[in-house]
Amino acid sequence: MCVFNGNITFTAFYYLITLTPLGSPHEMSVEGLPTAMTLIGTVLFCIICEDAAFYFVHRILHHPSVYQYVHKMHHEYSTTTCIAAEYSHPLEYAFGVILPTAIGPIILGPQMHTFTVFAWVFIRTSEGNDAHCGYDFSWSPFRLLPFSGSSLYHDFHHSHNVGNYGGFFCLWDTVFGTNRDFQ
Repeated sequence: MCVFNGNITFTAFYYLITLTPLGSPHEMSVEGLPTAMTLIGTVLFCIICEDAAFYFVHRILHHPSVYQYVHKMHHEYSTTTCIAAEYSHPLEYAFGVILPTAIGPIILGPQMHTFTVFAWVFIRTSEGNDAHCGYDFSWSPFRLLPFSGSSLYHDFHHSHNVGNYGGFFCLWDTVFGTNRDFQ
């Protein structure tokens, strides 16, 4: 039904992070470019914010009163493919993809350089494609993160349509017991 391309995604994301009361234009000067440590720390902050929001939104999307009308579209792919990462209902895309991804940049506002925003969106998109690629690459940089899931972890979610709601991490699934069927 609806697959958004990257231009629409980034435009919606950009306006969300700049038109909110907390969001304001991000630093754009060359002099303000972040150091490597600042870049890493900022992206890690965004990962933590996004992962918590994504887990709870994704879990709500699996509630029977919402699933059949919104999230079922994403689960038309029982075997994960990269296109499945972006294939979703517009409401799911707004609240389950754009909003969780924008939370970190909204909180940091002008303290986050535009370069870091682009780096964060690139990393988030790459992780979504990695989780939906259908292969479990042991050398994936996302496996270096503590408590990270894997492609197999998310494949189980698509094939069994239960649990494993997390994005970057399986921490929230472990805390709330929503990964107990994955063995």
